[in-house]
Amino acid sequence: MVDAFIKHVLGVDTDHEGLFGETEGYYGTVEEQGRLTLHLHTMLWIKGSLTPQQMRERLTSKDGDFQKSLVEYLEGCHNGEFMTGASAEVETRVQNVLNPEVRSPKLDPCANVPETPPHECNLHKDPMKHAQCKQCNSIIQWKGRFDTTVDEFLYRFNRHDCSKGWCKNPRYPGCKARFPREIVPETTVDPLSGHMKLRHGESNLNTYNEVLTYLMMSNTDVTSLLSGTAMKAVIAYTTDYITKPGLRTHTMMEIIKSVFTR
Repeated sequence: MVDAFIKHVLGVDTDHEGLFGETEGYYGTVEEQGRLTLHLHTMLWIKGSLTPQQMRERLTSKDGDFQKSLVEYLEGCHNGEFMTGASAEVETRVQNVLNPEVRSPKLDPCANVPETPPHECNLHKDPMKHAQCKQCNSIIQWKGRFDTTVDEFLYRFNRHDCSKGWCKNPRYPGCKARFPREIVPETTVDPLSGHMKLRHGESNLNTYNEVLTYLMMSNTDVTSLLSGTAMKAVIAYTTDYITKPGLRTHTMMEIIKSVFTR
């Protein structure tokens, strides 16, 4: 799965760009959690991207076209809200379809290969403006199913819930995962410092990419590193996995168990 992600999603060693642009480099590590599940941490370097300092200088120089293009790119790379409505609306719909009497478990999108999109229309560039066209209409219908499927995955796998208790304890009453997230109605850029605060509509969701969520059918987070501090923190966090000196308790117990059950 990781090889397929690198090749098809990131576009490495292919003749097409990746989901986030032309991938110039990547670094990733796979970690095994206590529940014997694997997850991947990956950093990407996009060809032609600016350094944080260069980006700050462009944002504070009142370059409106650059600012608009950067915001459009970043908002296209990751999202902080549901695709089809507010959390309450999505919850109602998802709880309904999870009822076996409403939808057969065999039709659960988690148990099926993602539905491929129809071919592009040769006559129209924007299908949404040509619903009367048969091909455009098939694209519109698929996009609706895509959005509701992504929202179901987000609700089931990405949504943080402090009430489950794992992220809090009497000694540290605050959420260890730092939820809830701040609600930001619109993306803003400070003209003096160049600080960018991206739009974020749901307090219990991390930012994600809808295409990646649709393909992986699991919890995925996506974020952009817009400052040197953020870069250093993520690099330290990711590379720490290959420098950990000892085994975790659950890992040692699994090894001991496997030895005695041979």
